[in-house]
Amino acid sequence: MPTQVLLVVLVLAAGVVLGRLVSRRTGLPEAAVYVLLGVAAAFLPGMGEVRLSPDLVLLVFLPPLIYYAAFFSDPRETANNLVPVVGQSVGLVVATAAAVGGSLLLVFPDVGWAAAIAFGAAVAPPDPVAAGSVLQRLGAPRRLVTVLESEGLVNDGVALTLFAVAIAAVGATTSVGQVGLQLLIEVGGGIGFGLVVGIISATLRRFVRDTASHVILSLVTPYLAFVPAQELHSSGVLATVTAAVWLGVRGRGLVEPTVRLHSETFWTVLNSLLVAVLFVLLGIQVPAVVREVGAYPWSGLAVAAAAVVAAAILVRLAWVMLVAPLGALLPVREELAAQMPWQERVVLGWCGPRGAVSLAVALSIPLTAANGAPFPRRDLLLFLTVVVVLATLVGQTVPLPWLLRVLRLRPDERERTEGVRARRAAVDAALRELDEVAERDEPPPAGVEELRQILELRRDHLRDQLEATRHAHRHGDDAADPARSGPSGDGGAVSDTGADVSALRLRLVEVERETLRRMQARGEISRPTMVAISQELDLDETQLRRRR
Repeated sequence: MPTQVLLVVLVLAAGVVLGRLVSRRTGLPEAAVYVLLGVAAAFLPGMGEVRLSPDLVLLVFLPPLIYYAAFFSDPRETANNLVPVVGQSVGLVVATAAAVGGSLLLVFPDVGWAAAIAFGAAVAPPDPVAAGSVLQRLGAPRRLVTVLESEGLVNDGVALTLFAVAIAAVGATTSVGQVGLQLLIEVGGGIGFGLVVGIISATLRRFVRDTASHVILSLVTPYLAFVPAQELHSSGVLATVTAAVWLGVRGRGLVEPTVRLHSETFWTVLNSLLVAVLFVLLGIQVPAVVREVGAYPWSGLAVAAAAVVAAAILVRLAWVMLVAPLGALLPVREELAAQMPWQERVVLGWCGPRGAVSLAVALSIPLTAANGAPFPRRDLLLFLTVVVVLATLVGQTVPLPWLLRVLRLRPDERERTEGVRARRAAVDAALRELDEVAERDEPPPAGVEELRQILELRRDHLRDQLEATRHAHRHGDDAADPARSGPSGDGGAVSDTGADVSALRLRLVEVERETLRRMQARGEISRPTMVAISQELDLDETQLRRRR
C-alpha cells in the first residue's frame, strides 16, 4: 500500500509538471493535455487500480475550485450579462439534460426517462476552466470570459439539483409538488446558508491578523458552506458561490495587505494544482470505464456515443445562436440583456467542454434504484459520460485558438488599455496628494521631490505605453496587451529613497488603492483589473513595512 500511494503521488506530480510543459511548448489547452497524460498513465503497472471517488471530487476538489472562481469574479459584469448567464446556467442545462437523455433513449429505451435525465444532468454543465483558460491566454473579449465563468458558477448547482431529483425518481413515484418543493429547498436553502457562512466568515476576518490563521480560515470557508448545505439537502454549490461572492465584495478590504497578498497567492497556486490533479485523475479512469462495457455490442455503443455527444454540442450551439438573442425581447433593462455579435456567440456556443465534475456526478449514480432493483445500465451511463468528457474536452478546446483567429475576435481598445489607464489614474492621484502635502507642510517632508520625480517618470512611461497599445490595436497587433501584462515597473510607489519617507510612501500607496476602488465602483475598470493592480500595491506596502 505505501508503495502504491507513492506511485500515485509521483505519477500525479509528473503529470502536472509535464502537462504544463507540453502545454506551453505546443500551445494546447492544459486541461486536454492533463487528461491525455492521465490516460497514458493508466497503463502503468498498478495505476489501473486507481479509482476516482465521487466524494473526493464533490467534497474535496469542488468546494475550493468554486470558491476561488466566485471570489475573484466580477459581480458587476455578471449583472450586466444577467440574462445570458441565467439563461445558460438554468435553461440551457435543463434543455441539454432533456436532449441528451432523449438521444440516449432512442438507442437504449430500457434505460427509462428518470435515469436518462440523470445522465443528461451529469453531462449538461460545461467546465469553464478548460475553455476559459484558453480564452484568457489568447486575449478574447472579456465579455466572453465573463459569461462563460459566471455561467460556470451556477450551472453545476443547477445540474446537481436536477441530477438529485432524477435519481430519486428512478424506481419511485414522485409528484410535481414534491419535485417543486425539493427544487425550492435546494436553491433557496443553498443561497441562504451560503450568505450566513459569508457573513460569519467576514466577521471573523476582522479579528484575524496573522497570515497562517487567515489562510486556514479562508481554506475551511468553502467546506463550511458546501458540506453542511449538502447534508441539509440544499445546494452546496450555490452556498459556496454565495459565500465567496459576499467575501470577495465585502470581506477583501477587511484584511491587512500583507496577509491578503499571501492568502491570494496561496489560492492561486492551490487552484492551479487542484485543476491539474483533477484532470490527470480523470484521464486515469478512462481505460477502466471502457473495459466495463466490454459485453455491449460496439455498434450500439458507437451510435449511442455519437448521439449523446452530438446532442451535448449542438444543443449549446443552437441555444446560444438562436435562443439567447431572444433575451433582448424580455421586459428587463437593456444592460441586463447585453447582446453579443454573432462571432462572439459562435465561440461561446463552442465553449462547452465537460470536465471532471461530470464524471464525478456520473460515478455517484447508486448501484440500486429506490425500489431496490439494480440501477438501469449504470455501466453504460459511466462509459457515455467518459466519451462526452473526452470528446468535448479535447475536441472543443484544441480548435479554440484557430476559431478566435478566423473570427478575428480580440479585446476592444478600452479593454486592452484598461490596466494602463487604471495605473495612470492611480499615479495621477498620488501626484495630487504629493502636491497637497508639499503645500500644506512647511517645510515639505524630506524626499518629496524625489518621489515626485519617480511618479512623473512612471506617468510618462504609462502615457507612452498607452499610445503604443492604441497604435498596436489600430494596426491589429495583439502582441502588447497591458491589461493582461504584469506591472512592468509601474506597480506602486516603491523606490529606494530612504527610510525617512516610508510613511509618506505608504500614504501614497493607500491613495492609489482608493483610486482603484472608486474606478471599479464607477464601472470604469473591471474587478479583475482592480484586484491585479491592488496586489501590486499590496506587495509594495509589504516591502515598505519591512524596511521601517
